[in-house]
Amino acid sequence: MGPSGRPETRTSVIDTDTDIDNGNAADTSTGTNINTNTETTEITRRRKEIFGHVLVVVVVATTVFAGLQWLLFTPLPTPLPSSITFDAFAFGLDACRRNADAVANANASFRDGGAPSLPRRGNPRHRALAKVTVLKPDSDVHHPASDAPILFKNATVWDGVGNRLANTDVSIGYGIILKIGSALTIRDVVNAGREYHAKLSLSDLSTFAFTAADVEVVDLEGRVLSPGLVDMHSHVVVGSIPGFWGDNDGNEMGGSPTEPQLRVLDAINPLDKAIDLIASGGVTTSLILPGSALLIGGQGAAIKMLKTSTNSADEMLLNFGMENGDGKAWKFLKMACGENPKAVFGHFPCFFPWSRLGNVWGFIFIQIIFIQDDWCETASSLEQQFKGTAHQHMSKRYPNDLIDESLVALFRGDVLLQVHCYQVNDMEMMLRHKHEFGFNIAAFHHATEAYLLADKLAEENVSVAIFADFSLYKREAYKHSVHAGKILNEAGVKVAYKSDHGAVNAQNLIHEAARAAHFGMDKDAVFMAVTSVPAERIGAGWRIGRIAENYDADIVIWDRPPLELGAHPLRVVIDGYTIVSQKFTPIKPAPAPAVKQITPVLDRPKKYLASYTVSNIGKIFAQESEVLNGTIVVENGIITCLGQKCKPAGIVFNLHGGVVIPGLISAAAGLGLEEISTDASTTDGILSVEDVLAGFAFAKDGLRVGGDGKLLESAWKAGVLTGISAPKSEGLVQGVSVAFRTTAEKYKNAVVKSDVAVHITVGNEAKDTYSNSISSQFGHLRKLLESPKPDSPFNDVVSGKLPLVATVHDPNDISKLLQLLATTAPKVKLVISGATGAWVVADEIAQANATVHLLPPRCQQDSWEKRWCRTIGRGEPTTYEILKAAGVKVSINIISVAGTNEVRSLLFEAGWMTVGDHSYSSGIVVEDQDAVAAVTWNIADAFGLQDGTGKILLGKRASFVGLDGGPVGFGYNIQILCDAEKVTTLPIQE
Repeated sequence: MGPSGRPETRTSVIDTDTDIDNGNAADTSTGTNINTNTETTEITRRRKEIFGHVLVVVVVATTVFAGLQWLLFTPLPTPLPSSITFDAFAFGLDACRRNADAVANANASFRDGGAPSLPRRGNPRHRALAKVTVLKPDSDVHHPASDAPILFKNATVWDGVGNRLANTDVSIGYGIILKIGSALTIRDVVNAGREYHAKLSLSDLSTFAFTAADVEVVDLEGRVLSPGLVDMHSHVVVGSIPGFWGDNDGNEMGGSPTEPQLRVLDAINPLDKAIDLIASGGVTTSLILPGSALLIGGQGAAIKMLKTSTNSADEMLLNFGMENGDGKAWKFLKMACGENPKAVFGHFPCFFPWSRLGNVWGFIFIQIIFIQDDWCETASSLEQQFKGTAHQHMSKRYPNDLIDESLVALFRGDVLLQVHCYQVNDMEMMLRHKHEFGFNIAAFHHATEAYLLADKLAEENVSVAIFADFSLYKREAYKHSVHAGKILNEAGVKVAYKSDHGAVNAQNLIHEAARAAHFGMDKDAVFMAVTSVPAERIGAGWRIGRIAENYDADIVIWDRPPLELGAHPLRVVIDGYTIVSQKFTPIKPAPAPAVKQITPVLDRPKKYLASYTVSNIGKIFAQESEVLNGTIVVENGIITCLGQKCKPAGIVFNLHGGVVIPGLISAAAGLGLEEISTDASTTDGILSVEDVLAGFAFAKDGLRVGGDGKLLESAWKAGVLTGISAPKSEGLVQGVSVAFRTTAEKYKNAVVKSDVAVHITVGNEAKDTYSNSISSQFGHLRKLLESPKPDSPFNDVVSGKLPLVATVHDPNDISKLLQLLATTAPKVKLVISGATGAWVVADEIAQANATVHLLPPRCQQDSWEKRWCRTIGRGEPTTYEILKAAGVKVSINIISVAGTNEVRSLLFEAGWMTVGDHSYSSGIVVEDQDAVAAVTWNIADAFGLQDGTGKILLGKRASFVGLDGGPVGFGYNIQILCDAEKVTTLPIQE
């Protein structure tokens, strides 16, 4: 950078290895006999000629540019014949002063978030919302929300900045937190309200003055009260449910790679049903960002998650109602590095940018800021010289191009820059430009490799907004570590966890934080990562993200401590309005503490042992309706003794009262057939219509194991010891699945069962040129069942030898499928996979003796046929509870929009089933054994695995997992993994 802050002029140096005549590099390494003296003399002569030509061009260009600058900005002794108006000149000078103030205060504003210099005049949103009706969801019928003052008594306050305050009272009114203390009374609340009026003289709020009769008192009995969660990366309201193409407004794909002028505000859909769902999860503020297809995707918007009667997007804005003196109203800008812009724009024939080199150049072309500075310098000089007639000496208005407005604001310090960057080299590139061009970066988003750059990010005061375990889905995400949050936090980086809704359902944002705590990040820092840290990094840490007096009344009451598995809000308040209010359920007992670490620990993580014993087991979840304790003895990979009367053999591992469950099974996903789901070179591929018509595909032919693949390693280290995977297809028929050992290092030792089940898909996802309608899908399926070809696996399906696994979500299609099988192939053993709408026809499924494989169990309404999704934690019976009450056997698997990348969280996912509200009228109770069954023996039974897989049985191959407690819940860790002769102690996830 030059001393003025502009880029220095760089002199081009001609590469000495470049052949000037033909543009090709001269090869001096081949040993060819070249007359180097003659060649060098000739090149030198040509360089001098070219340099002379270039010099002439540079001199001429410089002279012309200087002349233009003189014409535009040099004070003239006499007024111009066509000058700007006095008002235009005054407007420009005012802009210049604002620019100077912004630049002077940029670093301070970045540090303090732009908090008002005087005491807050209350919550500006609450003042403005008084003119409309705020709505709350109530069984799909909206009713006015109440903003009556509330006194929360006997709370355990998690204040969002690392403190936990027992037996604390919190009062709210007028959209803010009025008073915090102990033993507060209604009179205290009323007096605090009066002081609020008197101190701030808010006459416009006089009509809202309240009395003791207006105050609601809520006894929390020790439940946790926290600030509302802040999600600093979401696409809700610009990608509305149920996922129609017409509502997909996250990326503008019709322009250039840089579109800073675009505004998320102009695409916000205030009727998005996800707003209510997300609020029910305790998220009260979200930063809505454009997608990451463009280098500069446009301007974001921070919103509160509540709706008004006017259905106005403006009224959702965090800055709605703000006036002078209410603090800084920040703008937000989204940039993206790496793969995404390359993938969108780098297509044949060489569209720009194709590579990271092109990405970088796309960031650095702005010039208008220098033109503005020149205008301001000239205008200031004119004002001093000509006073009131200065405008007569200017021919051009203040340059203010709308296209570059947000970029200029970035350099002026009025924008909080959010950058989509995964890799170390991309983040370092942005830090380089940060210094070269003089702007701040609020946070790197996704930032998979940020933990490898932790010290530098801390030094630069750049935050990260990351996932806990959503990873491995593309090259940029491949070096993810579940310990990233811990490493970054300990280095001094301010860490935020975000949803990227709908990649991850923002309703479950707290689950991201809870998983981070499980993997070792400090629990207080973890909770700050979804409250005060993101609040600060969106410039609002002085008004949201913590429980403190005079902060916005964004409050969540939790059914259990928020970092426990399945925690969900019972009450949500936004701007003082009660948006969610559920009946208080009984306070749940604290989870049992983990027992001490297994002994002994192997000197190497993995060993092959001919015989070994696991003793002192508190619970052995062996199979359905059988929970034992005692000892397991394994010899030559086979369980030879099970229970309390076993004679030890080989090494004896003491589990110290821990728990043993069967090895988990990941079924009906891509495990073993893909490593990085978005990189075709690491996958088995996707079947075409021609492949299906030519004959069936068998997953056993595409299976790959070993080779240090991170996905399989993360699976078996999490206790997932068996995979059942089918070929991938975008049509009706996928093929035949295979069951295999995830710990196998060679194919010959991997296969447990070569042909497991025939897999099909019915619905929108299966529409292709062979069956381009749902009706044709049923027609083709009818033919395959009625008259299968002699070599078709459908013969084994019809006879009941192989299960039929049908991925289907719409309950209408489930009913049709059940009827088709009943009339055409009554012996078929049906597994309904996906099954979002299965709860609607639970009785029909039970009558048909079919099983259900929820994939995933925590669904999203992200397509029309998944609109039947029942989300967890809303005071309603869950899908699992309804199915269990009907007598349906249920299994689950975890899958995301990126495939099987979160397989290591399978046991956590099973745990969600035990944490529903249990409000179903039949009195069905879901217990730990149900959770274990859903990922072990229920899968084995449904998919026809009869070799003991998914169970712990005498005389069968050993495949089990030992934990230090639980087995359901966070904070319990795997102590031992046993897969036949292979034994691993204390497996460590990367």
